[in-house]
Amino acid sequence: MKKFFPTYSNKPAYNLFLGAIVLLTCLSSGCVGNSGRQGTGDVIAKFNGHSLYRDELNFFIPDSLDQADSVKYAQQYIDRWIQAMAVNEQAMNEIPELESRIELKEETYRNMLVEHEYALHLMEENEERFVVSEADIRNYYNKYPSKFVSRQPYYQYFYVKTTKADEYRVVNLIRSSDPEQIKELITWAQENASAFKLDSTYLVDSDLDRLAEGFQHGNIRRASIGTPYPYRHQEEGETYYDFFRMLDVIKVGEQMPLELCREQIINIIGNQRKSTLVEQTKKNLVQQAKAAKKVTIYTK
Repeated sequence: MKKFFPTYSNKPAYNLFLGAIVLLTCLSSGCVGNSGRQGTGDVIAKFNGHSLYRDELNFFIPDSLDQADSVKYAQQYIDRWIQAMAVNEQAMNEIPELESRIELKEETYRNMLVEHEYALHLMEENEERFVVSEADIRNYYNKYPSKFVSRQPYYQYFYVKTTKADEYRVVNLIRSSDPEQIKELITWAQENASAFKLDSTYLVDSDLDRLAEGFQHGNIRRASIGTPYPYRHQEEGETYYDFFRMLDVIKVGEQMPLELCREQIINIIGNQRKSTLVEQTKKNLVQQAKAAKKVTIYTK
């Protein structure tokens, strides 16, 4: 059995979403205008000669809900459909030429949906064109530096939290920039630390705030770059030994490192290529249609 979205009748956004689905169902089943579409499967509701078929309902159903939620959603959907039909009937009787106006809007909306589906199809068929190389990323980063100015501080640091009182060894390892010693520290942390960060990623203020308990060397955000800071704190009666070393700070207004911009650049370039493909394809289709004498424009 297909399952329906859960019912959240107290949420306006959800009600609006469900109402939109009911409207689409009405449009497709002919309760506004005359689409001529004949539903299939069981008839699950009727209103003055109009039928709501199971396939129209199932079209929108994901497979993610249990049976109880499915039943609740189905009943709410049917109630909304009946309400929409009642309003539709009264509106058609009261508003002159409403049906023709709705048909025009339906055709416009249908064309938009078809265009959207075709764009998705083009993207799926041309995925290889949207792969962004490392060279593409670096070229974009260097070409548009003003797009990658920091709007908040970023911090790059090493951190180890452990119950092992091995201060001398950890301090000596965490102060080093030698790859072999960093590798040794990572191995040690994997075996002995309850938490650690020993990579090159940049994080924000809130991440540092979680490390500040017990830090006795001033504001942790202003820690001297390159200096290892050992400190300790208590958690549920147990002593934890912390080791912190600031590697780099990106201040507000400074150029962000490429690492922080990589995903954004990939998305920018990928979206640009998708947009170019879709727009160029549409232009080509119009040109082909004109060349094949499919287009006639009548002027006064």
